[in-house]
Amino acid sequence: MRTITRRSLSSRDQRAVRAGLLVAAPVLAYALLAKPYTLDVRRKLDALREQSDLLSREEGIVSSQPALRVELPFADASALRMSSRLYSAADTALAATAFGRDVAAIVKDEGLAIQRIEMRDSVTRRAGLQELAVDVRAQGSFAEVLHVLMRLEANSPLTQVMHLAIDRSSTSGDSLALVAVIRGYAR
Repeated sequence: MRTITRRSLSSRDQRAVRAGLLVAAPVLAYALLAKPYTLDVRRKLDALREQSDLLSREEGIVSSQPALRVELPFADASALRMSSRLYSAADTALAATAFGRDVAAIVKDEGLAIQRIEMRDSVTRRAGLQELAVDVRAQGSFAEVLHVLMRLEANSPLTQVMHLAIDRSSTSGDSLALVAVIRGYAR
């Protein structure tokens, strides 16, 4: 068995150890103490700034309350006008069916030959507003296609033609093929 003997460090080694400690101590103190503290302070300052911005926005809303009270009847009247332009049904499927029926009726009434009408899934938007969509493919003359688009635009329920492609029909030289995605809204 070996015996462990204790050697003392030379003065040169002792100075090297002291110099190493003098360099390592501030680095360790910064890494273990100062850096986490500054990160925490920075996070708290960011949170405070965010809350201050929210408070100033809310104070602005409260200070504009008299103006909002004046505008409230106009907003109510506008909402009432718009609600008559939305499909209303307790069930989204009923609203989608009514919307699809109305689009098909407009296309058929204007004399276009319907090749395909397909309902898309409805999407819920803000405040319970349902966005309904119908894919339409039909064929007819230029005048018929134009009348369909004008009737869709003037339709009392709000409709929006999101995608529109008009192309020369492959089956007949003088007719056009209409491909469109039409959106309506329900509450």
